[in-house]
Amino acid sequence: MNTVEDRLRTALRETAGEVTPQSVPPLRLHGARRRRGMAGPAARRRWSAWLAPLAAAASVTAVVAASLAVSSAFHGSYRAGGAAARRAAVPAGVPPYYVQLIGLPFAAHAVVRASATGAVVATIKPLIPHGIFTFVSAAADDHTFVLSAQRFWAIAPGNRGMAAEKRDNTTPAQFFLLRIDPATGNARLTRLHLLGRLQTGRLAGLALSPDASKLALDLRQSIQVITLATGARREWAWPGGGWVGNFKPSGQVLSWTADGRTLEFQQWGGKHDSTAHIRLLDTTAPGSDLRSSRLIATFQNTGGVLTLGVAGNTLVTPDGTKVVVPTMVQTRRGKTYPTRLEISEFSTRTGAIVHTLDRFHFPQPGPYQNVLWTDATGSTLIVSDPRGKAGASVIGVVTERGFTRLPGAPQGNQIAW
Repeated sequence: MNTVEDRLRTALRETAGEVTPQSVPPLRLHGARRRRGMAGPAARRRWSAWLAPLAAAASVTAVVAASLAVSSAFHGSYRAGGAAARRAAVPAGVPPYYVQLIGLPFAAHAVVRASATGAVVATIKPLIPHGIFTFVSAAADDHTFVLSAQRFWAIAPGNRGMAAEKRDNTTPAQFFLLRIDPATGNARLTRLHLLGRLQTGRLAGLALSPDASKLALDLRQSIQVITLATGARREWAWPGGGWVGNFKPSGQVLSWTADGRTLEFQQWGGKHDSTAHIRLLDTTAPGSDLRSSRLIATFQNTGGVLTLGVAGNTLVTPDGTKVVVPTMVQTRRGKTYPTRLEISEFSTRTGAIVHTLDRFHFPQPGPYQNVLWTDATGSTLIVSDPRGKAGASVIGVVTERGFTRLPGAPQGNQIAW
């Protein structure tokens, strides 16, 4: 069984399932023709592992790993939306607001939603010149978020799209701090001047620390942590083969403990090694080598064993005791591949599974699940799982008592609580 191929096929279906007529508003580009078909030969080539093999999906290659120029425009009804959200009952322990990037694979804007009602209480739109958002991360106060963004050039079919693809991958990354105040109805987007010129093709994810003082960046071969108040930075490199990040870098590839000391990340094998490793980095310890980080779990990308799920978010619990992982097992039976999906929680002390939630069985690969948020101990999770019609994904809260769907929550993994 070719599990890598299955993973790619499933993730392509996942991406296609996220792109609906309602979720993709028209993207008007000045002086550019509307993109048709897939990207050119460069996007169809086998990507090296450090460029994320799944980048071929619908030409997300040049889009999801790039950066843009953005401004904001907020709905005048923010105050009313905030009041309505406060009157609604939020599921136990779940933050009241979240930010989602809308319009995959072209995130033309972002929205702030109330968790309990799904109501949009603010909309953030890109500036002129045209652009797209790429990643979003939240602080623990649920009112402070960081978004990355990029300029974007439409990719024409065939060789004509290669120049635009190159520009999309080399344009500088932009970072913005979003602060919302439900009490006053104010929302403010501020540009962060963090780096000189970070090419967006290098950016594979970000994570704002719980107290909003630091921003961690996944740069594929390294991790960089920037202190927002001073601009001071530290960098840890992965000198061996493979890359730091996720098989499909469209969600959370980094996460912090509540004290802002420990950073969880994924490290994947090299060109011919699809093994995934979950590791914890003590950002206060001396040194600059990611190999000094602590290994928690290893997943072989093969059939018949527990492996990392397709979507692949992994989150350390804020108390630092567990890493929450969407996992799967595929076993070949003749021409079928029965698949078991579940959310597994690994002890950071022993590396053993200590808790399992949200289990599904399917006769063939296809549906997927992901973990989007965890409370302090991993007892309450926000997940995207395949309990919808024909295995469609549904976002909701999972506890030992069961599943509670979040109303109005659209699909996608670029969501931050």
